[in-house]
Amino acid sequence: MSLLVIDIGGSSVKSAIFEETLSDYRTFQSPSSWEEMREKLDETIVYYLENYEVLALSFSVPAIPNQETGEIKGASSLRYIHGFSFREYFEKNYGLPVYFENDAVCACKAETSLGAARGAENALFLVIGTGIGGVILSNGEVQPGAHHFSGEFGMMLIDKGKEWSELGSAVHMARKFSKLKGKEYQGREVFALAEAGDKDAIQATEELYYYLALGIYNLQYMIDPERFILGGGITNNVKLISNIERKLSEIMSYGQRCPITPKIVKAVFGNDANLIGAGILAIETQNK
Repeated sequence: MSLLVIDIGGSSVKSAIFEETLSDYRTFQSPSSWEEMREKLDETIVYYLENYEVLALSFSVPAIPNQETGEIKGASSLRYIHGFSFREYFEKNYGLPVYFENDAVCACKAETSLGAARGAENALFLVIGTGIGGVILSNGEVQPGAHHFSGEFGMMLIDKGKEWSELGSAVHMARKFSKLKGKEYQGREVFALAEAGDKDAIQATEELYYYLALGIYNLQYMIDPERFILGGGITNNVKLISNIERKLSEIMSYGQRCPITPKIVKAVFGNDANLIGAGILAIETQNK
């Protein structure tokens, strides 16, 4: 069975064919309007339909999918995908089954089924991209919360009314750094400049590591997971976890009673987790 899996993110949209593993991987930058997004998605879907026998479409989306109405609820960095039946558009245009699920839930499904959360009963999954979303896994089950907002960790107010999504995102760090330097930089370039000794880049990345550590510290003592699993493009930084742990050591020395040090591991599937999870969830839904 060939599934077309599509991961819609704040910065980019990724797609692939899923048949136990991913193949024919494609990507484009997230546009600024639904009209542009729809056009790009249609081009992508038509390409796959012309080259594969696609039996269903499965989307990983930001915010909260309403499975009854087909709408994307809540808040995301792509405001234009909210407020209408997202699923219905694709069902009507392509005549195929269409599935959609929250991006962090998709990533969590990939990691609990095949990756870093396999065997974990109580874990907290963080997807760090343009924003920060996640999943609370308790007693082996995803906890959606009373309003299905559980896992919207990026909305936490961390410092002077600023959200964790802003302070803990490499995308936002790069935007701030670009404004300072008067030139466009990506997050990976800021990390590289910090490694090379650029003082502004060092300050920017140190602040990022600190705020990520602070959020993780707070979540440890609110939710008490056995491990944190980090996903998203930022995990391509091989020193990410060690630097967060370094900042955690500082935070835990402030004088509080801190008997538990958060255990942090990297997601096995990295940027592919959302796509893999979308595929797994579609298959599970079809099997039901």
